[in-house]
Amino acid sequence: MDIVIDKPAMLNGYALHRIVEQHQQGNPALWADEGAHLRIRPQDAVVPAYTQGHLLVFTVIACVALRDGRKHRYLPVSDWRGRRAWFDNEASKHGFQILGVHVKGAMRKVQTHDGRCFSLDATEFTGLLRVTDSQAFARCLQKGVGRVGKAFGLGMLIVR
Repeated sequence: MDIVIDKPAMLNGYALHRIVEQHQQGNPALWADEGAHLRIRPQDAVVPAYTQGHLLVFTVIACVALRDGRKHRYLPVSDWRGRRAWFDNEASKHGFQILGVHVKGAMRKVQTHDGRCFSLDATEFTGLLRVTDSQAFARCLQKGVGRVGKAFGLGMLIVR
């Protein structure tokens, strides 16, 4: 399902976005920076079929962004309860239930090719989930979690 590529340690941010885009020849893909490796999941990848009730260990770094009109509003990094509530809401939409989770709030600085800098929420969720809707969960594995930051390596649900 996933393509795992060794990557140079110093490579990050927008450069990784460009590598994924070129590797996928412009086709959409989720990706995650795993330190020494780059994990890529094409949106047309065949994902394993998990049945209702299946228990899985997961990790995802997602952008917890709340809509405030046309802008995104980020929660304070220390607000783990708000982040957990956001993730519970995402889980119900994507066919799984959170049975246990560790929440670690953080921000990720991004610099584009033209030197523009900005920050994105990059909250790490790690825990145990139960599949409640196998079709919605399969779509989640292909499309990711959250609406913001996927181009910058956020939102890819990794299960084991």
